[in-house]
Amino acid sequence: MNEYVRESLPQLTWAPIVVASALTGQRTANVFKEVNDAVEQHRRRVSTAVLNEVLYEAVSWHKPPATKAGRQGKIYYCTQVAVRPPTIAMFVNDPSLFRENYRRYMEGQFRKALGFAGTPIRVVWRGKSRAPIL
Repeated sequence: MNEYVRESLPQLTWAPIVVASALTGQRTANVFKEVNDAVEQHRRRVSTAVLNEVLYEAVSWHKPPATKAGRQGKIYYCTQVAVRPPTIAMFVNDPSLFRENYRRYMEGQFRKALGFAGTPIRVVWRGKSRAPIL
């Protein structure tokens, strides 16, 4: 059953699966336990220092991409800007340099290191604002 659900909904790999019986009421207590855990994770705040440690570790394993023209994606730092759902802002040189696969990689690294089981994570990529010429 778990494999079928995981294959049918690959975008929800972060969500726990609870098998319960509405007919007999078997394992329904597990549903409430998982809901309470998810709500706790949904409201959780992580310090910038911890997020940047995870970021440093993730970038040391998998460097940001570069374009064919040689432009290198650079990540300066990240911070949690909101809860409900947890939202992490990544400050980078140019958000367009980071493709979807690297964005998923970073989200997965945050989830693996920090938990956030049962709740989605939003990662917002913000470019560094350039100083005006005059």
